Amino acid sequence: MYMILDSAIFHAFYSFATSVAYLEWIYIFLASYLPYLIVAAFLYELVKISDAKKKIYIFLLSILAVVVSRGIVAYAFDFFLHRARPFVALGISPLISQGATSSFPSGHMSFLIPIGLASFLIDRRLGIWLSSSVFIVGLARIAVGVHWPSDILGGILIGAVTYLLVYKLLPNPEGESAKLKTKSAK
Repeated sequence: MYMILDSAIFHAFYSFATSVAYLEWIYIFLASYLPYLIVAAFLYELVKISDAKKKIYIFLLSILAVVVSRGIVAYAFDFFLHRARPFVALGISPLISQGATSSFPSGHMSFLIPIGLASFLIDRRLGIWLSSSVFIVGLARIAVGVHWPSDILGGILIGAVTYLLVYKLLPNPEGESAKLKTKSAK
């Protein structure tokens, strides 16, 4: 059942993206280059933080979440659960260059979701913008023919769960100092 829905959504996105030449270029940019802009914007805003403890905490949190999410969990899924990419399964031409590696889960999403979520710790508006941009990347990667919708959802889920686990396990220096202040105030 989900494969029918996956295929129908994929075909709708891919058909739309390939219907007009200028749309292809927009989707190519969103799928290939927007991820670099997201990371650059995150790092730029991170560097601007004046509180050194907060800066280091957000940096470590994002790095650990990305490494665990993309480098361990998503890689394990890739290794043990091979799923053909849409352009391989359907014999179509993707709009971007992509190896015929396993499609599930989306490595881009498992990499970018922790960054989008960590950006909320810098600034709420930044978090909204970057997280929205991450979702746009996911939709664009469907449209250019390199991922099924469920690959994107799987990458989002892996990235979000991993980020939340790392967030809960990594001691927060601000949280510790806030606890100390409230205890000493009593």
